[in-house]
Amino acid sequence: MRYDFTPQQLAWRDEVRAFLRENITPALLDEQREAGNEGKGPLAQQFILAMRDKGLWGIAWPTEYGGLGRSAIDQWIFVDELESAGAPMLPLTVTSVAPTIMRIGSEAQKREWLPRITATEVDFAVAYSEPEAGTDMAALRTRAVLDGDEWVVNGLKMWNTMAHMATHNWVAVRTEPEAPKHKGISMLIVPMDAPGVTVQPIYVWPGLRTNALFLDNVRVPRDYLVGERGMGFYYAAMALNFERLSIGSIAMARRYFRELVALVRELVVDGEPLRRQPWVRERLARLAVDIEAARVIGLETAWQVEQGAVPAAQSSMAKVFVSELSQRIADAGSEILGLNGQLHPEEPAALLHGRLQWLYRTSPLLAFGGGTNEVQRNIIAMLGYGLPRK
Repeated sequence: MRYDFTPQQLAWRDEVRAFLRENITPALLDEQREAGNEGKGPLAQQFILAMRDKGLWGIAWPTEYGGLGRSAIDQWIFVDELESAGAPMLPLTVTSVAPTIMRIGSEAQKREWLPRITATEVDFAVAYSEPEAGTDMAALRTRAVLDGDEWVVNGLKMWNTMAHMATHNWVAVRTEPEAPKHKGISMLIVPMDAPGVTVQPIYVWPGLRTNALFLDNVRVPRDYLVGERGMGFYYAAMALNFERLSIGSIAMARRYFRELVALVRELVVDGEPLRRQPWVRERLARLAVDIEAARVIGLETAWQVEQGAVPAAQSSMAKVFVSELSQRIADAGSEILGLNGQLHPEEPAALLHGRLQWLYRTSPLLAFGGGTNEVQRNIIAMLGYGLPRK
């Protein structure tokens, strides 16, 4: 692959930066730091509408589905600049569900869902996990039974983040109870306003909300089953691969790292400039090298997508490396800045608005969101290096 951007890609990057300068305000950045809004406060919604109006919602999608028809590298550049600037991140609707519909949906389903996604009329939550089916998704029990022209869905989903804000849910259900567990799952679109859908909040360590999703005799149109019946386990794996591309972006952690470096340059502790401490310089230098490595892994993964591949091993590599690097950045920041770097953003003495302590509390979620890192290492071993399954 090529590691330098072409003149056309640099021009695209400059166009994205100009858009961000015009639309990102200090008030939006403050809103993004508020716990509990999950990145969907009123100013974030305004920013999302600005992206939609600019045609930036489906950058790499074909033009016939409302996209710009740009390359996967162009989309990577856009996401990298978006997260570097602290803007609201692209949702799973765009980064995971829509690319999967493009690959497995019928033409009628593509015409139905993709233009509505680009118009921001439809926003998906993603429902795979259950109380007894987390890492082993094939153990899921949520059932969908065909009754005439409708599916009747019953079950419970866990960790259904954004379900309380979504219009629809991308739900893995068991449609073939007699088939082997990996073969009996299908992907179903469930409207969140359907009778029998109940969302219960679950608040996790950093103060963010996820949800439990209860499905009680929920009726869904027959043509809301996407792809081939009984192939949902593999479709979910495909969607997760696309999701890991966004989890594997280093931009947010890199932004916090740059803020840390800028502060270290100016901070004086006990009369000694912090930048002169050898252990601080060594720690930051190692992180800088790792950040550049993470950037290259992400670019290589985007290049694989551009070649028409679904880069399972590469996206898992990016996800593992970036999620664990985010934790190392947070650890280093907490140690270098001391107790003042561990304060809540509302505390007057908090350094960097408390962002590094927020990253410290948030980054562990990245190690199991989108699939645990232990499972990702197995995927890398089998699909990346051809090692046998134990």
